[in-house]
Amino acid sequence: MQNILLFRCGNSIFETLLNRNHVDHVQITVAESQGMEAGRGGYYDKSGALRDVLQNHVLQLLCLVAMEPPARFEADAIRDEKLKVLKAFSTGGRPISEWAIPGQYTASEINGKPALGYLQEERIAPESNRESYVAMKVLIDNWRWAGVPFYLRTGKRFPERVSEIAIQFKHPPMHLFSTVECEGDMCQFVGAQSNSLVFRIQPNEAILLSVSTKRPGMQYQINPVTMNFQFEDAFGGELPEAYERLLLDVLRGDSTLFTRSDELEEAWKFVTPVLEYWESQQVRPEPYAAGSWGPAKADELLTSTGRNWRKPTAAEMNKKH
Repeated sequence: MQNILLFRCGNSIFETLLNRNHVDHVQITVAESQGMEAGRGGYYDKSGALRDVLQNHVLQLLCLVAMEPPARFEADAIRDEKLKVLKAFSTGGRPISEWAIPGQYTASEINGKPALGYLQEERIAPESNRESYVAMKVLIDNWRWAGVPFYLRTGKRFPERVSEIAIQFKHPPMHLFSTVECEGDMCQFVGAQSNSLVFRIQPNEAILLSVSTKRPGMQYQINPVTMNFQFEDAFGGELPEAYERLLLDVLRGDSTLFTRSDELEEAWKFVTPVLEYWESQQVRPEPYAAGSWGPAKADELLTSTGRNWRKPTAAEMNKKH
């Protein structure tokens, strides 16, 4: 997470691209592959994905990628910029049901083995409406990000455990290199794909940049490739454990990685109306099979505008790639 700021502000070629002129949308995913750990169901059924992860972890990731560069690399300067982002959150005036989608995993099979549904887990109320998944579409009403949607999702029983920020850039303005690809009787024009920049926070910390290239040969065949920088390959065992770093910062008196009270208030100010609406209206979470990427209604947040949720490939997730 610290490297997001350094990467942005220490490399001039990227910071100048992170704005409404070049970015189509941003996706932030904090996905857990596990269900309810032993004994945790009682806590989780009172909390849910929105309180447990999105309100704090996901919104902090959003702030780090969307904030303006601070005047100084100091705790309060960074917190001031994050606070400005939180205060600029907007939902476009739409009803909560259109931009905040709760989900709950159902029984399924994962790798040939049966997986319990949320309601079958230990210490979960049999008729619980608690969400094990949440997806949101958020706008930021400021000069840098006006009109750029931020799609957020977090939950349990995903196919992979992964936390990442994916910045999707706009398509090239002209289709100079469109080619025709045919499969049977069906042919279609294929152009250069839009670029993406991905910060993978866990597991196997990495930065990935996708670009379009020409496949070797006599014809212009477009082929997307990914430049995959793996922290462990570059720095070996130098990565400290998360709590190791935080405890050291406590001893040093460095509060950069800690959330200030006014940040917390703004974050809760944003999510509280959602929680109140779900609970007062007894909103039933959308079902999704354990081991899937979430409910169909969450997909519609993106597909309604011709976009799709990003799904990390096996090659990207392999740290030896």
